[in-house]
Amino acid sequence: MLNMLSKVDKDEEIDKDEKNTHTLQSHTSIYEKYSGKVERLKEGFAEVHLEIVEDMLADKIGLIHNGYIFSSASFAAAISVNEKYGFVIGSMVHFLTPVREHDIVVFKAKSRHKIGRKRVVDVVGRVHEIRVFIGEFTVTVMDRHVLNVKLDEIEIPEKDDEAL
Repeated sequence: MLNMLSKVDKDEEIDKDEKNTHTLQSHTSIYEKYSGKVERLKEGFAEVHLEIVEDMLADKIGLIHNGYIFSSASFAAAISVNEKYGFVIGSMVHFLTPVREHDIVVFKAKSRHKIGRKRVVDVVGRVHEIRVFIGEFTVTVMDRHVLNVKLDEIEIPEKDDEAL
């Protein structure tokens, strides 16, 4: 995963001057304070900035709960696909270093692979030049809103329940 994620940075350098080329189609009602603000959006790519605020503190020393970091990275992954009925169904992530109040985490998400309705998206989060987060997300695209799909319509792979 680490080698693939460096491609996010290389591709971004090539076209960093390109403006937004797409209108947000997914997650249009998300609360920016906790999930980040869309700064750039084009086909297969999203950049989201998350300002770390006092509300995100997990303790008196200043630890930020990783859930805010994950939420923003997941948001970036979903909108890089930018399909009306796209949503994250899986992830493998690494929190590399903690962030502090007033930091701005810049997430860059690049859609890397398409398999039927599924998209694999690499996400890197940085504070300045320091990587604080890396992840691989799987986004699926449905024909209609996921909350309008009955559970028996969703294909769920067989799993060994004993492993849980």
